[in-house]
Amino acid sequence: MRKILFIDRDGTLIEEPPDQQIDSIEKFRLLPDVIPALRRLVDAGYELVMVSNQDGLGTASFPEETFWPAHQLLLQVLETQGIRFAAIRIDRHFANEPSDTRKPKVGMMLDFLADPSWDRKRSAVIGDRQTDLDFAVNLGVAGIRCGPAGLGWSEIAHQLIDAPRRAQVQRNTRETRITV
Repeated sequence: MRKILFIDRDGTLIEEPPDQQIDSIEKFRLLPDVIPALRRLVDAGYELVMVSNQDGLGTASFPEETFWPAHQLLLQVLETQGIRFAAIRIDRHFANEPSDTRKPKVGMMLDFLADPSWDRKRSAVIGDRQTDLDFAVNLGVAGIRCGPAGLGWSEIAHQLIDAPRRAQVQRNTRETRITV
């Protein structure tokens, strides 16, 4: 079964500027170790899906033409390292607008939720905010907090890939019951 990482964009892949809008190339900064960590995760068989809230994208306060250049640069830089997203989902609603597609709600992910071919126990959401962790709960997967309030990318890759395996062996005979 497929392992999927649902990854937030701003504050998770790209450093989030003080105004919380990456609306120019000048504001584009990758988080430390993101490329080698994503490369390890892809090599370990994880499929990547970007899931991002972009408040008011396409409005006068956040025009499309200021969003797409930095977004395309992100995708191009990652692709040069063999890192591609199987899907990219962007919600444009403001936080105060009712929406079933804005994280932490799962409306953007209905096709994934209906698809039994991926393993929810080995999949996760990676994001920098509580809404990302709530989104993980709503999807039924683990949530990993990234960024200044969470783990760095090296630690995330280590946690997902290098976690020790556990096994239990049980032997039952008429005389004994042994569990190790």
